[in-house]
Amino acid sequence: MDLTDPHGPLHRALRPSLRAHYALLDPEEKEQPERLATVRAVYEHSVTRDGVPYTGIAFDCRRDPERGVGVILHGDRVVHLGGAEVATRAEVAERDAADPRTGLDVALIGHWSTDAFDYGVMECSDLELRADKAGWGSVSNAFMADVEPLTWACPEPGVLELRRPDGEVTRHRYTVGPAAPVHSAEPVMSVTFADPVLFGHQYAKWG
Repeated sequence: MDLTDPHGPLHRALRPSLRAHYALLDPEEKEQPERLATVRAVYEHSVTRDGVPYTGIAFDCRRDPERGVGVILHGDRVVHLGGAEVATRAEVAERDAADPRTGLDVALIGHWSTDAFDYGVMECSDLELRADKAGWGSVSNAFMADVEPLTWACPEPGVLELRRPDGEVTRHRYTVGPAAPVHSAEPVMSVTFADPVLFGHQYAKWG
């Protein structure tokens, strides 16, 4: 598995999450995640959901060598990320596989980015909404990423509720459906908000 391959599924699925992880460790982090994380071990768990198996990946980590980094993936969806031991925890996969997603819109689960819809803008916003109601949001450019952890829920259809670490709660009306990015005629799955979330109205599904 190669995190440096820009067209590989590992790069697409994990790079944003690893970048956010390192930015939360150190907001001044400048190194790219593929230079900071090296695959140590891969664990194929016997758990599946919708016919898709769960995979754990443990990384050696230059910024946190004692703990390392570990992730559980379901296909290209990040289920949970933490210390290297996370990759071995089959119970994380089992819990996700059995989760009924109560209080969530499953269409929102995954990684979203404004990048596909930005034109002439130096910054982009990202949202990662995980099935365990955790996640993060970021505003980033070529030099930095300002990341904050979030929790989320859908208190009613078409409404996303975000809770920040300081306790601030915001609600955002949204629609999900295909839309064509700026430089492509091919539509991608997108979420469009009535009011901006971070600095974006429209996000494309990333993973």
